[in-house]
Amino acid sequence: MKKELLFTIISNYRKAGKKYFSLKKLKEDLFSQEPGFNPETLKKNIARFKKQNIIHSAGRGWYSFLFNVFVLDTASIRNIINLMKREFPLLEFNVWSTEQLASYFHHIPTRFFTFIYADKDYLQAIYEKLIIKGKNVILNPKSKEAEKIFNVEKETIILRPSITKEPTEGNHSKIEKILVDLYIEKDNIQIMDEWEYERIFENIAGRKSINIDVIHYYISRRKLSVKCPLHAIIIKYCVERTKESGK
Repeated sequence: MKKELLFTIISNYRKAGKKYFSLKKLKEDLFSQEPGFNPETLKKNIARFKKQNIIHSAGRGWYSFLFNVFVLDTASIRNIINLMKREFPLLEFNVWSTEQLASYFHHIPTRFFTFIYADKDYLQAIYEKLIIKGKNVILNPKSKEAEKIFNVEKETIILRPSITKEPTEGNHSKIEKILVDLYIEKDNIQIMDEWEYERIFENIAGRKSINIDVIHYYISRRKLSVKCPLHAIIIKYCVERTKESGK
């Protein structure tokens, strides 16, 4: 009976249209209905559900109903990464581009933005080198420069200071970092509206599994307010504890 209760709770998450759930929320719902549920039994059943492909890991303390893991295409940023490595062989940097997400837009974009994150002390040197190489580069633009950026017709490279402990793999930004950065940049330089962003998020995180623990972690690194609408977008797909229930 207790095992059936656990399965029912998880099934209800899925029926509600959620794609992810947190272990903390699962424990909260489970123990509120069955305070005597053995934690070891919970652990064993979670392992069994994973083995049966009912649920899948989605980061530390998170599970997903999505079988396939999102794989980020890095072909479009290969050339700029190689160029950066040649010109700055000892520099730590990471790159992502809106071109990597082109197939997830509702409206296919006609121009792309590539973002390079590096130590702020080296951004001027990177800027000068890329300009010499004939690239269209903008150095750490502010929101007031959005109109100038928006009217640029060719591909634009934007240089930003790196964020400590940002989610990367080699010189590539991970998808969790990209989704957070994209949300910030959509307002900073007005490259898309809220509706277009939500469609991109849905087409990625709603169809293929991403690491929810990492995306929450990076949101905190970017110091986004708890009132930031990005939280509401994530909650559409995730079952997690509210602050009130966590008290």
